[in-house]
Amino acid sequence: MNGMRASAILGILAAAVYTDLRSERIPNSIIVTGLLLGLAYQLFTGRLAGLLIFCGGILLPVLMLFGLFCFRMIGAGDIKLLCVVGGFLGPADGAGCLFASFLIGGVIAIFRIVCSRSMIKRLTFLAVYVRNYTSAGEWSSYLGQSEKSARIHFSVPVLLAVAGYLGGLF
Repeated sequence: MNGMRASAILGILAAAVYTDLRSERIPNSIIVTGLLLGLAYQLFTGRLAGLLIFCGGILLPVLMLFGLFCFRMIGAGDIKLLCVVGGFLGPADGAGCLFASFLIGGVIAIFRIVCSRSMIKRLTFLAVYVRNYTSAGEWSSYLGQSEKSARIHFSVPVLLAVAGYLGGLF
């Protein structure tokens, strides 16, 4: 059963990465398919307890990432994709994959900043964003103000984190 779970979740994540890289969006059809497969897996393996594990797994990313979403530092599709992961893996392992995703995303971001030699530019952008927020007291989109080349397709770190989890790296 774990092989089927791994195949299903990796297939969903691969489809999400593909569409995210092509269109900068993760279609709801992929998310719904992933949620339904995760729910079916949890119900089949755990019955009522599986339903509770599924609900906890999908709720945790929403609660943990709501602030980042409000500041538009992470997209709704990325949060929904992490809900799919949580639905399959449960809240504890889903949280581990969430943290691993952020670590991997951070490494990718640092690599891109170093390679493009844009450290000063990125730090200046962040400082201006924080200053504007503190002076105006209003939320504005962090991603909307940044250049497309500075953005990371977060579905990639999510896929890498889940592959690492399934492969026993953590």
